[in-house]
Amino acid sequence: MFDIQHIKGLEFEAVFFIAIDKLADNLPHLFDKYLYVGATRAATYLGLTCESEMPARLLALKSQFVEHW
Repeated sequence: MFDIQHIKGLEFEAVFFIAIDKLADNLPHLFDKYLYVGATRAATYLGLTCESEMPARLLALKSQFVEHW
């Protein structure tokens, strides 16, 4: 398990963002960068969870996500 700040240049089978809505709220100036880095490091799976609502910046992608596995 790695913090997003430490995965530059690495690739992983799966990448998970836990409480991505909190990331968007707490670090809006880094949200796009962290999401890009994490998403481009996921070889097979990209998982995102929200504590309340999906960040507005991701709403255009909502149809690409599933609610449950």
